[in-house]
Amino acid sequence: MKRGFTLVELIVVVIIIGILAAVGIPQYRKALERSRGAEAYAGLGHIQEAQKVYYVSNETYLASSSPMSDAEETTLDISLPQSGWSFAIVAGSTGSITNSFTATATRKAGPCINEVVSMDEKGVITDAWKTCVDGL
Repeated sequence: MKRGFTLVELIVVVIIIGILAAVGIPQYRKALERSRGAEAYAGLGHIQEAQKVYYVSNETYLASSSPMSDAEETTLDISLPQSGWSFAIVAGSTGSITNSFTATATRKAGPCINEVVSMDEKGVITDAWKTCVDGL
């Protein structure tokens, strides 16, 4: 008696593997992109805390170029992970006093390229990037 798999059994196994891959790969991509988003949230949190310290010392918030330069990071005494995100700070002012800011992180690569996450001086997050990830 011969032992082995029939062609029908092998085709069924291949179909099952294909279905699992079709469901699993998009979920994996979403999870991967969400984990990369943690880099942006962490960077924005560092900027917010550093801006508070800078404000206490200088009575104004720092505005930055886009992307932030190493000199601006040094001024704020932070080191931002810039592998997947580009960070910038836009300061708002009343008269000659800079009394608000919005820090933004822009996605540099991946399926949600150029999508933005931003945080203001109060910690309010605006998240267009997450809408892209949810749509993947």
